[in-house]
Amino acid sequence: MIVSKINKTLLILSVFFLTQCYTEPFFELTVQVFDGNLNPVPDTEVKIEITDIENGNLVSGSIITQSGTTGLDGRVSFSFENKAFVTARACLNTSSGQSSIYMCNESNVYLEENTNKDLSLMLQANNCAYCNL
Repeated sequence: MIVSKINKTLLILSVFFLTQCYTEPFFELTVQVFDGNLNPVPDTEVKIEITDIENGNLVSGSIITQSGTTGLDGRVSFSFENKAFVTARACLNTSSGQSSIYMCNESNVYLEENTNKDLSLMLQANNCAYCNL
């Protein structure tokens, strides 16, 4: 009888300790946006979309799409629940007088478990069709 109670107690304690050791994995991405002089660019819109690993194309109708705006340090952070291959797109619309100048850049990154991936984007005057400005 005592041995049975000890076995049950040990089982309960071991299950308790095993469940306490588990931590949810995290998938973090920090995007920093620079200008041509390597200065951080605030107020830049950054969009994150899931990318197909096989061919590098965006997954149409993807349920995971996030966006954010960079702070004064040119950084914006994102958190994800799962591992993914994502495309980060930075878009900036600067107006000078009567004309608008569109600056943008994009890059891909593979999110890894329990790692904060850093991605740096340098804005350029490219074809910014994906910015929807």
